[in-house]
Amino acid sequence: MRKKIGVIVICMMIFSSGIAIILNLKSNTQSVVTRESSIVTSFAAPKDLKDTDVLTFDCEYPEYKPETIMLLCGDGGWLVYKIKWDTWTKEGATGTGYFSENLCEPNCAEGKRVEAPVNLVLTDLTGYKDKYYLRTLEIRTSDGKDFPWGRAGFFGWDVMEFAVDMDQYEN
Repeated sequence: MRKKIGVIVICMMIFSSGIAIILNLKSNTQSVVTRESSIVTSFAAPKDLKDTDVLTFDCEYPEYKPETIMLLCGDGGWLVYKIKWDTWTKEGATGTGYFSENLCEPNCAEGKRVEAPVNLVLTDLTGYKDKYYLRTLEIRTSDGKDFPWGRAGFFGWDVMEFAVDMDQYEN
């Protein structure tokens, strides 16, 4: 007689901020754990979740289909603007825009801004304070090459990290 053994697959992504996302692929739940080891939320996204109820963050501000997403919230040194969203669902969002970076040469106050067209992907639906957010922004140059000023042509950014950190700071 054979016994069936159930397997639970758990994936864990740890960000430099100390925030980890734990995905339980068997039960379709996610948990977000901060560096203080407090659970931000654990959930199974409701099947009836409307696309219009899915948000993301521009710094600490919740947004639905933002036209601009600032990545460096302290000084605005990196941002994506003129965003046009092609898709927006609880599975993720895709769009196009322009990545702008202050090169900070000789310093940030006098630095030159450079920009290039990019393709965007938002993923990782996460529950936080009774709402649902797409938290991971992938930015890729439209031509697939490195940015003309030397930065790698693809990188990801946790757009929710700053909002969670600000909440913890204020509380």
